Amino acid sequence: MKHYNNMARQAGMTLIELTVVLLILIGLAGLLVPYVGSFTQTTHDSTNSNNLTQLNNAVGRYVTDKNKLPPHVDTLINGLADAGSAGGACTGATAGAVYCGLANPGLFTPAPFAADSIQAQSLAASGINMAVANDPNAQNKTFGTSTGMLMLGDPAGGAYSDGSAIFAAVQGVAGVGGMVGGMLDYTDSTEAHLAQALGRDAMVYSDTCYDYIAVGIGDNNELIQSTMAAAPVYFPQDAQFGPQQAYGHFIAILQVDAANTGNDAINTTRACSTITEPAKFLGIVANVPTTESAALVGVNTLLAQGWNNRAAAN
Repeated sequence: MKHYNNMARQAGMTLIELTVVLLILIGLAGLLVPYVGSFTQTTHDSTNSNNLTQLNNAVGRYVTDKNKLPPHVDTLINGLADAGSAGGACTGATAGAVYCGLANPGLFTPAPFAADSIQAQSLAASGINMAVANDPNAQNKTFGTSTGMLMLGDPAGGAYSDGSAIFAAVQGVAGVGGMVGGMLDYTDSTEAHLAQALGRDAMVYSDTCYDYIAVGIGDNNELIQSTMAAAPVYFPQDAQFGPQQAYGHFIAILQVDAANTGNDAINTTRACSTITEPAKFLGIVANVPTTESAALVGVNTLLAQGWNNRAAAN
């Protein structure tokens, strides 16, 4: 009987033994937490940079196949607004303003393009003859925000059948940019903003000779179900800026001819074109909360961010 009692007592774990095991498991879990966070951040960066790359490639394939840019872009401008039904960031939204559903609408300014203007002709010549205004009243700020198609013009003629249209022009960002070669100062300029977002030199751009507009690649775009199955979305770090709360579709930057005479305001040795050029696709970016970036985010930005995050985790 004594031998049986000893065996029975030894078959279980004492409180001290259980405590030691739990402490070991807690310690191991603590060691894993930084790696789990790093893995989540890496997944975020790689997924978004992959989506940006795929969308850039899809636009390139479309242009090669169709010899034009894909129409039915989102203007990123509020259509008819009803303050009574708009909610969240869109409460009190007004028609013609930058789309209130953007995570950071302050990066843009409304750019009205008059009928048969140089801008109208430039867009129409590129194939952008139809666009979609965004609906501030939509419950989901990414999907189903269309308010109806705007007929912008015949690619041959360039005249707007709807009279005029408003687009979201890219603005400069405070603190972005600087001197180039000690001669040209692009600080706070549109050129510097584009350079940071698209990974090129600011001297490539000229907001004197061109308007730089941002257009959304949403579900209505002709690119979708032509070279892509669905319009991808940006995955923000903060879930409060998900598609339900903020516009999550990626954004194409277009260079639209704005003036045919004069010289560039910063680089005065460069003259503007003397012909009306078709609008040009420059690249895909994402509009993100200011907690992630003060400027538009492109592939290069995300790749650099990913490497920095990996280095910080090591």
